[in-house]
Amino acid sequence: MEENSKFHTEDKLKLSASEQLTLATRGYKMLKKVNEGSYAKVYLAEYRNPNKNDKLSILACKIIDTNTAPKDFVKKFLPREIEMLIKLNHPHLVHTHSIFQRRYKYFIFMRYMERGDLLEYILQKGAVQEDQARIWARQLALAIQYMHELEIAHRDIKCENVLLTANQNAKLSDFGFARLCIDKKLKDVHSETFCGSLSYTAPEILQGAPYFPKPTDVWSLGIVLYVMLNRAMPFEDKHIKRLYQAQINRNWKFRSRYIDSISENCKRLIMQMLEPHYQNRIKIEQIINSEWIAMDSRLLEWTQQETAAYKKAQEERNQLHRKLESSEQTTSNKDSPCLPDASIVKATCDVTGSTSSCKNEIIMQGKVT
Repeated sequence: MEENSKFHTEDKLKLSASEQLTLATRGYKMLKKVNEGSYAKVYLAEYRNPNKNDKLSILACKIIDTNTAPKDFVKKFLPREIEMLIKLNHPHLVHTHSIFQRRYKYFIFMRYMERGDLLEYILQKGAVQEDQARIWARQLALAIQYMHELEIAHRDIKCENVLLTANQNAKLSDFGFARLCIDKKLKDVHSETFCGSLSYTAPEILQGAPYFPKPTDVWSLGIVLYVMLNRAMPFEDKHIKRLYQAQINRNWKFRSRYIDSISENCKRLIMQMLEPHYQNRIKIEQIINSEWIAMDSRLLEWTQQETAAYKKAQEERNQLHRKLESSEQTTSNKDSPCLPDASIVKATCDVTGSTSSCKNEIIMQGKVT
C-alpha cells in the first residue's frame, strides 16, 4: 500500500524518484501542488535540517523547468530572478530559504504564505477596511523603497504578487521582471521591456517608449491600493490605446458604495499615485511619510528589522559609489564596479553526495524565518 502511495505521489508531483531523493538528503519533502503558472509550478513542502534537531518548517517550492520555458525567459528573466532572490532581504519581501539547480530544473524554496495572495483575499472577503489597507500599503511601500535604494525596480507589482501571512502581514513576491535601474557609471537607465499586467501598467509604459522604471512601481502600488479599497480596478479596458487615454484623462473614480468610507487623505494619496505624468507622480518616500500613513501614529515608527534592511541597502549603494570612484582612478577594466548583471552567481556543490557529479548545484541556502 505504501509503495502504491509513493508512486502516486511521484506521479502527481511529476518528480522523479532521484529528484525526491536529492531533496530528501537536504531535508525537503514535497507534499502537494498548490499553484501553477505559465512555466512554473508551486508546491507545498516540509523542511527539517538533517544535521540539526530543528523543528519542522512549512515552505513553498517554486519549480521551474527550463526545458519547457521559453528561451527568452530562461536566458534573460530567470537569471535576473535568481539574482534578485539571492540579493534581496527585507521583512516585507517574501523570504527565500534556498535555491537548488538540478539538471534543467530549478527548485526555489520560500516562506509559505498561509493566507494566499491579496487578490484571492479580496475576492473572498470583499474590500479591505482602510485601517488594514494602510498597514499593508505601508509594508509594501517600505519593501519598494528598499528595492529602489538598491537601484532595483520590481516592475510587476499587482495584487497576485502580494502574499499574506497568518499574522496578516503583506509581503511582495515574484521578482521575474525586476531589474537594475542604473548602468555601470550609476547613471539612471531607461527600461524598454513591456512587462507586468496590463491593468496595473503605468501610462508611460503603454506609450511604447523607453521609460524610467521606479515611477511605474509607484503607479502599480496605487492600483493595488485602489483595488484593496474598492474591490474593483480603476481602469479595465483591454484595448491599449483606450486604456492609455483613460489613464491620461484621469478617467477613474471611487466606487459609490465605498467612497464615503474612504478618508480624504487616502483619496488624495491615490490620486497622487495615479498621476499620469511620471515627473509629477508622488515618490515612494513621500508615500511612507504621507498624512494618510500618519493617521495611525504607530506606523511612523520603523521596526528593528525594517531599519536594519534599509541601512544595509544604503551601505551597498555607498559601496557602489566608492567602487566607481576607485575605478575612475585607473584605466583597468578589472577595477570597474561590481554591479550585478544577468548572470547567475552560484557556489556549486554536489547535492546527492556523489563526488563525481556536478549536475546538482546548490545556489544558496539560508535559515527559515
